[in-house]
Amino acid sequence: MKFSVLLLLLVFINAPFSVSAKGSTHPRNGQALVVQNPQQAARLVLSRFGGKVLKVSKKKNRNRIGYKVKLIKKDGHIIYVLVDAHTGRIQG
Repeated sequence: MKFSVLLLLLVFINAPFSVSAKGSTHPRNGQALVVQNPQQAARLVLSRFGGKVLKVSKKKNRNRIGYKVKLIKKDGHIIYVLVDAHTGRIQG
């Protein structure tokens, strides 16, 4: 388990990161995605809350794409944060 978390964290750290409205578009409505992949969502959440990412999953709600990020903070609390892929807004 610890190896998996460490490996996942290393992938997130080494992944290229750029938040841009010029990114890919949503296939149904043509809106540009600010957050284009799980790695970007994780890095966005880490920059705001710190800690370690445990899991990132893609979510769809009312034709909106987002990411649910599970992380453990330095004080040991586990929190879930939602990232809207269209706006980059963090909720939770």
